[in-house]
Amino acid sequence: MAEAASPSKAIPEQIRERPRLWTVILSFLTLACAGTGATYLEFSSRSAHMAMSNLPLVVLLPFVAWLSVNTLLKRYFPRWSLTTVELRTMFSVIWIGGAFAGYNWATQWVGTMAAPRYYASPENRWEELIFDYLPWWMYPTDRPGVVETFYLGLDEGQSVPWGAWAGPLFWAGSAAVAMAAMGVGLTAIFQKQWAGNERLTFPVAQVPIALTEGFDRKRGWAPFTRNRAFWIGFGIAALPLLWNIVEYFYTAFPRITIFDPYFGPYGPRGSTVSRYLPQLSYRLLPTVLGFTFLCELNILFSIWSLYLVGLVAQYGMNRVGFSIGLTGQEAKPPEITGLFIHGVMVGLAVWSIWTARGHLKQVWDEIRRGDKGSTVFVSPRAALGLLLGGSVYSVFWLSAIGYSLHLAAIWVFLFWISLFVITKFLAASGFAYLFPNWGHSIPVIWAGTTRISESTLVAMRVVNWRLLAGWRLPVALPHVERLLGRLVTSRLIFGTVVFGLSVAGLYTVWLCYDQGGATFRTWSLVGAPLGVYNGIAKAVAETSERTVTDPAKIGVWMFGMVSAAVVTTLQARASWWPFHPIGLLLMFDGYVRFYVLDIFLVWGAKSAVLRLGGILLYGKVKPGAYGLIIGYSVAVGLSFLVDLVWFPTGGHYLHGYPR
Repeated sequence: MAEAASPSKAIPEQIRERPRLWTVILSFLTLACAGTGATYLEFSSRSAHMAMSNLPLVVLLPFVAWLSVNTLLKRYFPRWSLTTVELRTMFSVIWIGGAFAGYNWATQWVGTMAAPRYYASPENRWEELIFDYLPWWMYPTDRPGVVETFYLGLDEGQSVPWGAWAGPLFWAGSAAVAMAAMGVGLTAIFQKQWAGNERLTFPVAQVPIALTEGFDRKRGWAPFTRNRAFWIGFGIAALPLLWNIVEYFYTAFPRITIFDPYFGPYGPRGSTVSRYLPQLSYRLLPTVLGFTFLCELNILFSIWSLYLVGLVAQYGMNRVGFSIGLTGQEAKPPEITGLFIHGVMVGLAVWSIWTARGHLKQVWDEIRRGDKGSTVFVSPRAALGLLLGGSVYSVFWLSAIGYSLHLAAIWVFLFWISLFVITKFLAASGFAYLFPNWGHSIPVIWAGTTRISESTLVAMRVVNWRLLAGWRLPVALPHVERLLGRLVTSRLIFGTVVFGLSVAGLYTVWLCYDQGGATFRTWSLVGAPLGVYNGIAKAVAETSERTVTDPAKIGVWMFGMVSAAVVTTLQARASWWPFHPIGLLLMFDGYVRFYVLDIFLVWGAKSAVLRLGGILLYGKVKPGAYGLIIGYSVAVGLSFLVDLVWFPTGGHYLHGYPR
């Protein structure tokens, strides 16, 4: 049974109106408030981690706030209201620049930069083992007081040593711009293939598209406010959280715990089925419920069903103590599953490129002739130039950190294969917790650590999501193109990247110097950097335990590639085949563990809707998914306001890991 209108009909026609200049300025001011607010709520108020997914609350909250304000303006002061294209521009600017806010990058980056000199001690042997290999050119300068006052706070009359942080911010920013260039190039080349030929549904983009329709600066209520299903979803998501605000003031007041975070003051919301399996979550998150309701049924079924298959495989391996590899370098089940999933990613990338071969041939012909037409954002030649230029810069950037040149090139290639797959399948599923595999272990299984220098071993652990800026950006670009079409320019993208990164990084540095980073007691400033540098020191210290090429591990990796090829071939050729390859990609994923109940419930509800009422009933129910997302965002935002007014230094942890 058909379950939705075609993507081409669901997405509006090309927007031709341009936003007014003052609304663009307002969008950047909103981005600045969002970037600083994410850090403040994480550090000082400790109310939330607003930036922990591909579409985090640092984007949704300000958008929902302006959507609410604009709805009232349209009703009572229409001349002051924003138009549809202006609201979508604001959403796009906040999403692009918000990729660097809070826990997504800024707060973990400052902890990684400041920690080595402050926490080094004779006991952890950092100075002895790793200081000679760290790329100090990208750390704060070693001037007296720079690191100490970062953690202890400035004395009266002292000023923030901005000069010490100019280098780190510049080099992190240059990596972000390079990754943005590659993201623009990839999206420019593949977007029309995904939207036109493969007809991906872009669930994440559907929500702001639907909610911003009808804003025409004419008096009246916005269309979404007149839909009963929307308000039902809104109430389901908002009322439990609004009810719990009373408990902030009266601790004996009964709470509704249905939307509590998995990790929080009330304990993990999960149950242990077996000591050989991870805890299974029974928590619900309205944003996951809302976005995945817009996903295709076979994708939803594949995610939860193949995850159960993955649990059976994990149970069997853990139960018998299964391991593979040469003696002394055996891989336990977590490493085995990681190698398998990375192989799946490579296999899916190969299949996706093969599927797009006709489109890619057309793009290549346009590159040779200098024509336009098959790319978005930029011309075909510019897209190829951005992709190659960003890649080359990234290779030399990694080489300067400590990678050998050939391993830097291999890592960039493998990482961008992974990010390419994640970008495509986020556009297909709307599951905002799809993340790339960093693939550091892949060169190791082929070459072994015996043929890798100490500087490369250190660099392989230094380069991670806490340091490398910009890797969250490419997944947003296909959705931004669906929102704004030709109005999105490379100048807007790169300008927003630089602005968002600068605001998030500078404010986080300032806040630590102003109040003292040690007073915050956050994972970003303590636990995360200690884990990184202790791991680096351990890797360098264990010189007697170097590994060699491991055929068994290579076999697992290649088995993942073969599995991806089999599943994608069956999906394309056999109408009876029920599994989508995204299920294979996520069958051992930690975030699916947190949300598998949500996905199962959405699959069951959507199946029932389509079976009982078909496409007509689905169209009537779909606004309820929008209501779940908006209702949750509104309630969380009001809770934050209560914390800021009445509990500014001891907020109530409402939204966080693993959200």
